[in-house]
Formats: sequence, C-alpha cells, structure tokens
Amino acid sequence: MVRTLMISLWLLLPASAGAQQPSSRSMDALNWKEFQQLVPAKVKTVILTVGTLEAHGFINNGADNTVPVANAIAGDVNALIAPHIPYGVTDILAPYPGSLHIPEDAFRVYVRAVLVGLVDNGFRNIVILNGHGPQVLILQQLANEISLQYKVNTLLINWWLLCNDITRQVFGEDGGHATNEETAMVQAANPKLVHWDLFTGKDMATALPSPGDGWSATPFPSTMLLYTEGQGLPKDRTQAIPESNREGEGAGAGQPPKVGNGRV
Repeated sequence: MVRTLMISLWLLLPASAGAQQPSSRSMDALNWKEFQQLVPAKVKTVILTVGTLEAHGFINNGADNTVPVANAIAGDVNALIAPHIPYGVTDILAPYPGSLHIPEDAFRVYVRAVLVGLVDNGFRNIVILNGHGPQVLILQQLANEISLQYKVNTLLINWWLLCNDITRQVFGEDGGHATNEETAMVQAANPKLVHWDLFTGKDMATALPSPGDGWSATPFPSTMLLYTEGQGLPKDRTQAIPESNREGEGAGAGQPPKVGNGRV
C-alpha cells in the first residue's frame, strides 16, 4: 500500500540525496526558527492526515487515526507532516458509545482554515490523506477550492479505498469497515488495540445496503460494515507478524504489515 501511495504522489519531487534532513518530519516537533528555514526554501510539501472517532467492531474507536501511513512516505517525498485531524463526519455510527460526529458545515470550515493556514505558511503542495469514507466528497471539494484560489497543488488520497484491490489479493474477498483489512492494519500498528475477546463472529457484522435495497438506518445495525454480503469477516487471529520477525525489513518505519498469506 505504501508503494501505491508513493506512486499516487505524482506532483511531488523526492528529496535530493545530499539534502539536509529536518530534525523531524512532524510540524509539532519543529521550532519556529527551523520551520522558517525549511519552508518553502527546502520543503514545499505537507501531508495532512484526517480521520474520525467512531465505533469499529472489536478494534479501537480511533482506528482511522491509528495507522501511521504519513510516517512511511514523508521522507521519500520530502514532506512535513501537519498535526492530525482526529474528528470527522461520523454519520451512521455516531450514536455508538465513544463515537464523535462533527457536522458537515463545521468540519468544512475547520478543515478549510487548516488548509489556508498551510498555504499561508509557504507550502506549495498539500497532500490530504483521508481515512474515513463519509467525508470524501467534502475533502475533494475543499482540495479543489484551495488549489484554484491559492494556485497551489493539492492531492486527496482516500487510502482505505486504495487498499481494495490489495485486500482482495490478500484475503480473497472484499473487506469493509472494521473488517479483515482494517483489523490487520490496526493489529500491525498496535496489537493491544484489537480486542479478540470481544469478537463473537458474523452476528457482529451487517452488509451495507445498496440504494435498491430500500432501507437505511441510524444507528446502523452493527459497527462492522461489510461491502459485500458474507465477505470481510476476520478469520485469522494471527494476522500481524511482529516487526522484529520480518526478513530484510527494519522495525518501525511505518512499513505495511504482513498479514495472513500476503501483504497489505
């Protein structure tokens, strides 16, 4: 998946081999003097990650905020990482305990202000990595507006959607919300966030209805949402292989996890 994301960043130029590296890729960790020296003279690209907080079956509510995709690619595309936006448009799972829903109007105004702030600070390439489906259209519209108004490059990547083909390769079936692929990614990031003791099986999952099915519900009947009826239910409790056991790969670095019989 990381390779797919890097290919998708077509408007970005990698850092030159001899370029001085910043003390951190995280904007949170930089002093204002160092930031002033870096942007835009040495770094023109910023990655903004966006997720939400909502019920996810038997994994953590913040699953969309957990997987460190940005850390895996920032160095390769010479980008800084903006502070993460953890709250979003939660929609049909908002009534479940621990979930938090931001109304569309408020979300739009807030994210737009963040994007304008990044432009004002000198970034010319803004990459939005979104991990939550219901806010795709809003982010797409905002990215387009900011690009046209401020003459900067914007790129929206809905990275869970990019995983669809790889999910089918690895698991031999479709995934969904809080299902096989998301469970594997969270388990690779932090196994303690996957609560197998709470998993009871297919009774925890419901297939998303198509428009022709004639029904919808809020709250949705379950917090595990299948894209295809009968597909996506996690079956392998040993999905994640610890980083230290990988051949030829260093620990950490946000590498994609090995799961089951393949990779995500």
